[in-house]
Amino acid sequence: MLLNRFGFSSLRKRIMILLTVGLVGFASLMALVSYNAIYTMQHDKIKTSMAFDLYQQTTKLNQMYNNLLQVTQQMTPEGTVGNLMESYLSAKDSYSQRILSRDISYNIGLITFSNPAMQLVMYFHPETGQPALSNLPLRGDFTLQSLPDVSGMGQLKYQSPHKSLCRFSDDQVVSVTREVKFSDGTQLVVYVEAKTDISTDMNSLSESVNMPYSLVFTDSAGLVTYNSSDSAAFAAGQRLMLSGQSGSTDGYVWNRMTGDYGYGITLLLPVSYYNHELYTWKNHMYWILAIALLMMFLLTLLLRRLINGPFQLIEREMRTFGKGYMGTSQYRTGIDEFDRIFDQFNIMKRQIQQLIIDVEQKEKRRHQLEIEKLAYQINPHFLMNTLNSVRWLAVMHKQAKIEKFVSSLINLLNYNLGKSKETATFRSETEVMRTYLELQQMRHDFEVKLDIEEGCYLDSPVARFILQPIVENAVCHGLDDHGMLEISISPDETAQMVHIIIRDDGKGLSQETLALLQRDTPDQQQTGWGIGLRYVRSMLESFYGHNARMGIESTPNQGTTVTLDLPYLQHREEKAI
Repeated sequence: MLLNRFGFSSLRKRIMILLTVGLVGFASLMALVSYNAIYTMQHDKIKTSMAFDLYQQTTKLNQMYNNLLQVTQQMTPEGTVGNLMESYLSAKDSYSQRILSRDISYNIGLITFSNPAMQLVMYFHPETGQPALSNLPLRGDFTLQSLPDVSGMGQLKYQSPHKSLCRFSDDQVVSVTREVKFSDGTQLVVYVEAKTDISTDMNSLSESVNMPYSLVFTDSAGLVTYNSSDSAAFAAGQRLMLSGQSGSTDGYVWNRMTGDYGYGITLLLPVSYYNHELYTWKNHMYWILAIALLMMFLLTLLLRRLINGPFQLIEREMRTFGKGYMGTSQYRTGIDEFDRIFDQFNIMKRQIQQLIIDVEQKEKRRHQLEIEKLAYQINPHFLMNTLNSVRWLAVMHKQAKIEKFVSSLINLLNYNLGKSKETATFRSETEVMRTYLELQQMRHDFEVKLDIEEGCYLDSPVARFILQPIVENAVCHGLDDHGMLEISISPDETAQMVHIIIRDDGKGLSQETLALLQRDTPDQQQTGWGIGLRYVRSMLESFYGHNARMGIESTPNQGTTVTLDLPYLQHREEKAI
């Protein structure tokens, strides 16, 4: 109605409008999804990269500060160098001081040799403003207050990167100072510095990704003590208060960590560079969308010329046919080619209908033959087991019990082979099952516990030969000597069902065997348990349809339980099998 209101009553116009709207909407949706995906991946990529680079720098700094801290410990009165300095300060003559000074320099040399990054190491006298002992010459304008302290407390302080205090070095270093007091009351400041490559690392990182990263050190009060870039933003002395591990502030995105020694280290990147790749992708996407829209418009025009009524009819017929509708329809489009297509389509429908009927009949016949095949497999299988029991009984006893055994066997075979014309009932099935168990107990040493509730249900019809195969499987494949077989049969008057439980405490079944027994289709591996249970399942389906239920539960080394729920049936002639 909306299209008619705007004058688009023509089929071709409608196709053009609908295709155009659909394709444009689809293209816009794809662009939106693509934009969100690119945006998310770009931001996650940069944030992950920043976090990793910051972690690397923090790890290196932690290691450097740790090395410097160990050196300062060596220079305390308790350390190797500090002990020599204790002796140096208490020496009475200049000769002893000279010898001790040489030993101190030698030990400091050993320390710096084992730490290649180590540079200036000295004892500094804060009152005189002069080094008490140093391995390298000190700058003349040095003061303790000029050091960029970034963390520490009490006697121990850590400095952020700064220019080396050595007169002949312009390297960038990090340093640690420590106030020490010797036994004679002399108070000195230990100063140790090590060369750092932070500036070089940050320049290499910025050049490799073409993004101007900045690494900023802050103390506990949030004051900036060092900035790796020349940017005026966040210069030394400014306050940079951040919370959390990442975020954005003042046109920068940042990632922050706290070093092991209490200093704050933050990696910053201008937002404009942070979104640079995204802006580039946007420009490319605009061109791609423009070209795609042009191609969509051309495709719409082409489809407008090609699609017409007969094609829509064919599509509709195919859809209804795909949904299962087999009825034939007569169409006359006025075009011989399309009319012939519809005629052939109707012929194909009728042929498929006939094929379906043939397949259904063949399937029913195949199912019937499968039941007969299973019956022929079950009967000889049982017969061989029973005859084997007769042989063992004759060998073991050599007495007249064989007569009773054979008589019971004959009655059992007559029932199983269908010689008896009587309709099978729950009573006849239980009697046959009792006879079979008596035969097997003559051979095997196992116990049987029968709990069969009396009632009129016992005289109701039931599928023939369904209990013995299950019991036979339990005896032959489940029970061990001295095992227990429990059989319970009881009616449920409310649900009009008979509940049967056959449980053994034998070796049980593995999960693979249990899964194999659940199959409805024949399998060459289904022997023993599989043949009997598949026969019972087929008999139940043939006799009750889908109203009967059979379940199997088994646990290795704990036994197997088979449950049957069978409905009451009025007395009727048993189906021919």
